[in-house]
Amino acid sequence: MGKVTDGLLGGISGKVGNLVFYQVNGETLIRTKPGAGSVSSSSLQTYHQKAFALAQEFLSPLKKELAIGFGAFKRGTKRGIDRAKSLLLKNAIYPNEGIPVLQPQKVLVSSGDLTGVDGGVLSRIDPYRFRIEWNNNSWDGSARDGDKSFVVVYDTEEARVFSIKGASYRKDGFQEVELPWSPINQNPNTYVYFSFFSERSTKVEFSDSICLGKLG
Repeated sequence: MGKVTDGLLGGISGKVGNLVFYQVNGETLIRTKPGAGSVSSSSLQTYHQKAFALAQEFLSPLKKELAIGFGAFKRGTKRGIDRAKSLLLKNAIYPNEGIPVLQPQKVLVSSGDLTGVDGGVLSRIDPYRFRIEWNNNSWDGSARDGDKSFVVVYDTEEARVFSIKGASYRKDGFQEVELPWSPINQNPNTYVYFSFFSERSTKVEFSDSICLGKLG
């Protein structure tokens, strides 16, 4: 069984749209609501159809952010969300008794060859603000002082997203973020994703994002 490691506080149980959140041994799992399957479909085909639908529903609120974080992968009709969906299906969904289960902490909101985040830590400041800290790993691989931050906050209960691009530099080692919506503790399944991007010679390159955990 796949698992979602809880972040700063606990999780929830219940239905949000077509997504079902439930707790197993204190950990949050996500799957789609049971529905009528196709009689002519094999169990494997049915599983893949449900996995694709689960990936699509989870990523849909992130379309704008995925267009940014996966901008380098846009080719013809292929968009950022298509690449993100492919990676999600490969790395963040797995079967549990024939039902696809999604692990939000393995989802990527950006991807690329830029050296990633070192030692990212998430902490709350007050009901509306949180802080991200990281190690300054400039000059490690392709990392540089001037690389900028990309923060994505995804409230999966309300299917709403807040993002900030370029507010801090890698060399800063921290960033504080204020949410534009209700207090953090009212949104127990709000995930924070973090990465860096560089702008060199008119080329924008991202690192693979990491999930820093949950705010509520």
